[in-house]
Amino acid sequence: MKITPKQYAISLYEITRDAKKEESSEMIKSFVDLLRFNNNLSMEKRIVEEYQKYCRKQKGISKVRIKSGEKLSPEIVSSIVKHFAGQVELEEEVEPNLIGGISIEIDDDTLIDGSVRKKLENLRQAIG
Repeated sequence: MKITPKQYAISLYEITRDAKKEESSEMIKSFVDLLRFNNNLSMEKRIVEEYQKYCRKQKGISKVRIKSGEKLSPEIVSSIVKHFAGQVELEEEVEPNLIGGISIEIDDDTLIDGSVRKKLENLRQAIG
């Protein structure tokens, strides 16, 4: 049976969740040995990504990424963030190719794409 990065990540989180620092170090070392034994060390990056997602989910934290063509004012960012319940891990990204508007991703899913580029793409699809 093939073990997915998400399954590894959940297992690692669950075994280290309540462990003390010294115990965690030993558990992580054993975990890496398990990856090596199963020839899955190449999954390390994806496991870390899945671990971070799972950890945020368990703690009720949403990852919000705001992309805009230029730096947004703190007032605008604050206005966007206050619409989310619970804690928010905010990541702002200036993307010069974004002609105007903003794009908002929540937990790695694009939910709002109000960029001019997206509107132009939608128009092109509608026409052609």
